[in-house]
Amino acid sequence: MNAAGSRLTAAQDARRRRMLREVSALAAEGGYESVQMRDVAARADVAIGTLYRYFPSKEYLVASVMEAEVGALAADLEARPARGNSAGERVLAVLGRANHALLARPNVSIAQIRALVSGNDEVAEVVKTVTDAMRALIVAAMEAEPTDESIDVADTLFDVWLAALVGWISGMTEADEVQRKLARTVKQLLPMS
Repeated sequence: MNAAGSRLTAAQDARRRRMLREVSALAAEGGYESVQMRDVAARADVAIGTLYRYFPSKEYLVASVMEAEVGALAADLEARPARGNSAGERVLAVLGRANHALLARPNVSIAQIRALVSGNDEVAEVVKTVTDAMRALIVAAMEAEPTDESIDVADTLFDVWLAALVGWISGMTEADEVQRKLARTVKQLLPMS
């Protein structure tokens, strides 16, 4: 879908993915500040107006990279489900994969998280999509029905994960502490074997 919410043709989807790849490349080179709309358009070989039709702001554009990566995580988990003898172990495996992907490209991840928590109203749609997708992945790893209780647990874990990531990007927490915080929280909320 584009920013207007309409379905994309195959060519439009390819163009959108190309723009997101260029955002990732620019963020990898110099972080959030290096992502400029004109540079993304030039590198993706699209007009600036085209870029804005898909992504109405820089925050929306950068947050959309995280949305795409959560989609890739979902596809990976579909192909290679999280392993574990308990709900807690499987959830930790899912969050571990997400953390590994984020921490492997710190400049890109810092940019994504900054955009996701920017408070920009335009980004709310992407934040909701990322939140809903992560909630679904966590509930699936719990092998639970999406009940009020399992959704509450998944939402709590997502909130702890996001808070830990914000702590990491702001220098309050080391990268490896993100997974440790999640492990402590999972142990309090879910059975572990």
